[in-house]
Amino acid sequence: MTIASLVAAGPLRMGASGPAVQTVQLALKARGYPLTGTGYFGQQTDAAVEDYQRRAGLPVTGIVDLATAELLDRPVVSAPPAVPLWLAVSLAHLGLKEGAGAADNPELVANIRTVARDYQHDATPWCAGWVSFCLSRAGEKPSSRPLWALSYADTKSEPVVRLAGPAVGAIAVKTRNGGGHVTFVAGRTRDGALACCGGNQNDQVNVSPYRPDVFLGFFWPKGAQLPATLGMVALPIVNTAGKPVSSEA
Repeated sequence: MTIASLVAAGPLRMGASGPAVQTVQLALKARGYPLTGTGYFGQQTDAAVEDYQRRAGLPVTGIVDLATAELLDRPVVSAPPAVPLWLAVSLAHLGLKEGAGAADNPELVANIRTVARDYQHDATPWCAGWVSFCLSRAGEKPSSRPLWALSYADTKSEPVVRLAGPAVGAIAVKTRNGGGHVTFVAGRTRDGALACCGGNQNDQVNVSPYRPDVFLGFFWPKGAQLPATLGMVALPIVNTAGKPVSSEA
């Protein structure tokens, strides 16, 4: 039975369960996503569906509709490049910006409140809240101090381990005047900078260039499968927003 026939009675979305969901999960697993066939459509499945839709050029809804199902029914030619799900979540939100002036962006605030319920205004630094949101959405445990960037360098108290070098999806932590900044490594630029996808980078979610030596270190969610390769040479070359970040708060 095809996935398209399974969704004929209605699309599948977060909260759904049953054999149809399991079939979707196994189809995504065959394409390189870290899912098992639990049969429950939770946050990890939702994030995987959104990333698959983004890669396929479909509307990014997280809902398995007929168009998504028909693509999943096609034979698997090759799995996509390994992109950790938390990085995929961040990439799916490129361009999400703070509200103009004193206004808030309700989508941005709502996302961060899923991990920091007292968060009120996007004028409050939100780079760590963004990393925490992406990790949580991907089924990983975020920092117990979800709005504190430097907590992601605390391997003694927080659910992270230190890596020996950068990797796609690594959590990169640096200091700044008045605090810290945390972002995800997405790749490298042709001129030797790290291309990092994170929030509160010039007041938005974007991919921006950073010198590798500005970071205190590179970290990984504890318990997640460790990256197979480390180091600048192993990183893919990606495009960035084109200019260094001037505001991280």
